[in-house]
Amino acid sequence: MEYNGVNTTVCDAEESDWLDISYSERKFVRTPDKPQAQQAKFKPKFTKPLKIAAIALLCVALLAALLFIDGNFGKDVFQTAKAAFSSTLFAPKPQQTVAAIAIPCNINLVDVADGVATFNGGRAVLSFTDGKVIAASESSVTVAVDDNTQLTYDGFTSVLVNVGDSVTCNSLLGKYDQTFTATVSVDGQPVKDVVGSSTQLTWNV
Repeated sequence: MEYNGVNTTVCDAEESDWLDISYSERKFVRTPDKPQAQQAKFKPKFTKPLKIAAIALLCVALLAALLFIDGNFGKDVFQTAKAAFSSTLFAPKPQQTVAAIAIPCNINLVDVADGVATFNGGRAVLSFTDGKVIAASESSVTVAVDDNTQLTYDGFTSVLVNVGDSVTCNSLLGKYDQTFTATVSVDGQPVKDVVGSSTQLTWNV
């Protein structure tokens, strides 16, 4: 078709009902941002000191309730707790007492094994301490150093003292050939933890 020198084309359009498009208007409302402090929920934090304080408060309340109900019971509880605390805090620490016996200069310490000290270096056995002879045989002499401590010498070839004799430090007890031994006893029991040096024997009392 030609209209005023313009070529036109006629197109026929046919409505199809299989595609149905609809539009709806939606409005999006943006809420204002809340401060972070307002958004975060309050969550209480219990630290360790607060927990300890709460437990201590409960214990005190329980003891107070017991004291209110039964005065004698509460009194006994507090006295027991006070005594236990005082004994723990102020009790002196146990200290070990070390006993010692000097070794005469004419002998040498060879060894100490299971409380038995072995000596050599001469032929004469001199008393290590003052004391009293409470036992004697052909090869041994026992001297009471005090009411609790005894010193037994063994390995003699000849004994030169008798039971009941009082001896002093470095007095002659007898003779030996190669070696002799000395054993410390406390209340009749041999001491096992004896430690020897070139000048003395020591042990814990």
